[in-house]
Amino acid sequence: MSKDLNVTRLCDAYGALLTPHRLEIIRNYYDDDLSLAEIAENFGITRQAALCSIKQAEKQLLEYEAKLKVVENSDKLQRQIDSALNAIDTDVDRAKRELRQIVTALR
Repeated sequence: MSKDLNVTRLCDAYGALLTPHRLEIIRNYYDDDLSLAEIAENFGITRQAALCSIKQAEKQLLEYEAKLKVVENSDKLQRQIDSALNAIDTDVDRAKRELRQIVTALR
């Protein structure tokens, strides 16, 4: 299992929707970089149970994102903001238009 940084972002957005136990396990794995063996020992479970909890949490997080698109919309907004900021020095009118679009979308 490769450690995907996107899972950390999904945890930030949707972690409160996971059970506290599952959230702690997935945070230990991704944020604290603990191995399955370390997690299993800390929680008094098998490595297989730790892996299953991580996989189930990942699945839940991906399902939340597919339905709610919080991370996707955040990324889109960040790209729009970056574009507007880059235009400030070169094309003020474009920057104003882009900033107006951002504000309108946020309303």
